[in-house]
Amino acid sequence: MTTSAPHPTYVILGSGGHTAEMCRLTQALLQQTDIEQTEKYQPIRLILANSDSTSERQFRQIMPQAAQSAEIAKVPRSRNVGQSWLSSIFTSLWALLWSCYLVWRDRPQLILCNGPGTCVPFFYAAYLWRLFGRLPSHSRIVFVESFCRVETLSLSGRLLLPLADLFVVHWPALATRYVDKKNVRYFGRIL
Repeated sequence: MTTSAPHPTYVILGSGGHTAEMCRLTQALLQQTDIEQTEKYQPIRLILANSDSTSERQFRQIMPQAAQSAEIAKVPRSRNVGQSWLSSIFTSLWALLWSCYLVWRDRPQLILCNGPGTCVPFFYAAYLWRLFGRLPSHSRIVFVESFCRVETLSLSGRLLLPLADLFVVHWPALATRYVDKKNVRYFGRIL
């Protein structure tokens, strides 16, 4: 895989509904009326777990034009469904090392995700490299909570709330629950 300039936008895909939501978010990002703003988010780098056999196909079906130009990075999964918590410590560390390498190399301008476990190590890696000054000053870490989370945050959301520059929720009840957090925003229906 080759690196692109300028700094890419990471779109982190998860299986099932997470990918469908990310496709809608990516469409909105790329279909802005301002061409200059749209080009600002190029190139797109899709991040998906190496064991995820459906997300890339789903993205290509929903967004064929964006998929043609998007680069794909397949990364180790932090935790597989049904995996023991003890063994997930080691797979999570391996995923974090991969994430640290990719974020170091690419210095993404935007990391956008909506909750799959694959995004957790990328947020931590980006936060770490930001502390060390490796990320560009304009880089942003954006978490969009899954549409199905009405009253409580997902596990990924709870883990990443302190790290996100912007944390978007889809339901007013959820927004009021976290009104004390400066990074939590409710914009109404965005999906």
